[in-house]
Amino acid sequence: LKNSGFHQIAAQMAGMFGVYDVINLGKEGFNVVRELNTALTEMRKVSNETVQSLKNYQATTFDTADAVGTTAKQIQNSTADWMRLGESMDQAAESAKTANVLLNVSEFDNIEDATKSLVAMGQAYKDLDKMTIVDKLNEVGNNYAISTDELATALQKSSATLSLMGNTIDEAASLVTTANATIQDADSVSAGLRTISLRLVGTEEELSAMDEEVDAFVKATNSKKQQIIKDYTAVASNNYQGFDILDNNGNYKNTYEILLGIAKVYKEIQEQD
Repeated sequence: LKNSGFHQIAAQMAGMFGVYDVINLGKEGFNVVRELNTALTEMRKVSNETVQSLKNYQATTFDTADAVGTTAKQIQNSTADWMRLGESMDQAAESAKTANVLLNVSEFDNIEDATKSLVAMGQAYKDLDKMTIVDKLNEVGNNYAISTDELATALQKSSATLSLMGNTIDEAASLVTTANATIQDADSVSAGLRTISLRLVGTEEELSAMDEEVDAFVKATNSKKQQIIKDYTAVASNNYQGFDILDNNGNYKNTYEILLGIAKVYKEIQEQD
């Protein structure tokens, strides 16, 4: 082999591998450029910004991507999604960064699902900064028996109703986490909490708007809910007065307060049932 020029053949083969590596790298580079151009096009579709302004923003996304552990293309696509919802470029840029942080601290598979979840929660709790929402999700996901993406998905589907019924995001997260500890199905939990909230304090119009059933029993008991729940929760610890779902001003308590109040006497209810 030594005398037959094997070393020369091996050197030529190594050289060919080097050429193919360069060709493949060139293809990858071309694909990256094409993807970035596509992202720029998407941002142009949903923004009134000048092309130069968008290109300048594109240049900043590489540093942002490094800071949050993602890619510039993903930041740009996410920015386009937020601008499509009516946010300015500056607002969308911050929202995109936050959505990618949620993706990284959760078990979401893609930025689209993380964005949809954050959009729903952001709409339900407009008084909260989006990063505050992500911090709350991450805190619960790290300390309780529910993953961050499960909690986010459940709140995505139930936060609008729970917020409408007066529950804070902390109370909504508590309800989801507690229920999921037993049921282990975030979709069922979110659907159940929506229905429970509406059946407790929702009007027939709200039930219909949320595609919940409004049957004859619901209509018949809607005005009697306060007394019905009082009767069922009348136990020794509350002097058989029962739990009142209305506050001192005659307004409905929120879902969290009602379920917590019933929970405090639930063992006694079981004992006398």
